Amino acid sequence: MALVLYHHNLSVCSEKVRMALNEKGIGNWQSREVDILGGEQFSPEYMKLNPKAVVPTLVHDGHAVTESTLISEYVDEAFDGPALQPESAFERAEMRLYSKACDEGLHQGVGVMSFAASFMDRMRDAVEQDVDKHLERIVDLDRRDRMKSVLQLGEDSSYVYRGTVAYEKIFQKIDKVLSDGREWLSGDRFTLAEINLAPYLARLEYLDLIDVWTFSRPRVTAWFERLKARPSFQTEVVSWIRDDELQAMKQGGLRIKSKITDHRSTYLETDFGANIF
Repeated sequence: MALVLYHHNLSVCSEKVRMALNEKGIGNWQSREVDILGGEQFSPEYMKLNPKAVVPTLVHDGHAVTESTLISEYVDEAFDGPALQPESAFERAEMRLYSKACDEGLHQGVGVMSFAASFMDRMRDAVEQDVDKHLERIVDLDRRDRMKSVLQLGEDSSYVYRGTVAYEKIFQKIDKVLSDGREWLSGDRFTLAEINLAPYLARLEYLDLIDVWTFSRPRVTAWFERLKARPSFQTEVVSWIRDDELQAMKQGGLRIKSKITDHRSTYLETDFGANIF
């Protein structure tokens, strides 16, 4: 079996695929790190595998699989090992709602928060051309617009507000689901719901922002502690991050924390901000 993962150490999407591989007991994959801050993802060679110029990409026996949510499901279905999806069709549909929340809200939110806090400065150091030219190469036009907005406005960007709202909604939902005493979100087992969410919550923790949402939600905190105790989390998320990267994220997150708190308060004061789950 030839199994190659093109990824980046800090990419949240790469982290969840690495966790899925670990949970399935697959340790013989080949690592190909892509320098996304330096623009390696835009190379013609890589874009043949992934035309969107993003990571990760999983190449299995010569076939490229893209989109981290789909890769994680592919890993679960293509390889032996513990099942990462619930047994019933209804519970699998519920599980995919968490994946959908990640793909349609949290991913955009964590991207702009990370960019505003520290990645914008790291990108300036990594690319030879200026950041504007680097952003012009982004294939996803919506993502390009988000990054440009943050480049101009920082944490005051409306996209940072939207990301704050996306996190508030998912934390409300998780807290409500856990209120019946269950340990995990989908059925009675650890699933792709946790794997997909794990990197997005971990990034908030590294930015020292997670308590903005969890300070009054002990059920969510306890669930996240169970999740972090998984060997897959420690091996495929924690161990890939360097100390200097952690320090930079924490410092950057602290710089924008008051604005994130204000964004959340502003949303909670709206008609939509009440707990709807």
